[in-house]
Amino acid sequence: MARKVAVPALGAAFAGGFFAGEITVDGERFAVVVAPKAEGEKMDLRYKVKARDVFDGTDSDDEGFANSETINDDNHPAAQFCRSLRIGEHDDWYLPSRDELMIIWRSLGPNRKKTPEPFRAGGAEAFEERWYWSSTEYARFSYYAWVVVFLGGCQHYLNKSNQFAVRAVRRLKL
Repeated sequence: MARKVAVPALGAAFAGGFFAGEITVDGERFAVVVAPKAEGEKMDLRYKVKARDVFDGTDSDDEGFANSETINDDNHPAAQFCRSLRIGEHDDWYLPSRDELMIIWRSLGPNRKKTPEPFRAGGAEAFEERWYWSSTEYARFSYYAWVVVFLGGCQHYLNKSNQFAVRAVRRLKL
């Protein structure tokens, strides 16, 4: 019988980072864990450097790890940064998918009413009020990938050559 993982409060230290919520993928529940800001966040990275007119095959809205594995190379700095991390004895960090990033914003967005103190605007772990890359491509045009702005939670697809923030995540089966 598999051991159940206890789910902590939102924003609590958990599994090498901080608990950011749950996602269900193919009927299985997972905890989404956000990396500590000091080690797991980087500003001004591109999604893709060259050949932006070619689809990468990362159009999954909920499988950030699979998306990140597909684009873990020097042509994809945002994903490569996340996959290169080793934090808290864990080396399975990745660039979150579009859905994972929205779960994080809903739980830990810096201007949300119920955001835990360390993640509120100006807090030690707070997300910046800027655009963050997801690992999910925009399915209609190869030049674009999905982003979320942590000022208000708006999703949009923008050109992969733009430089935006990145915050690594990992998942733990519940």
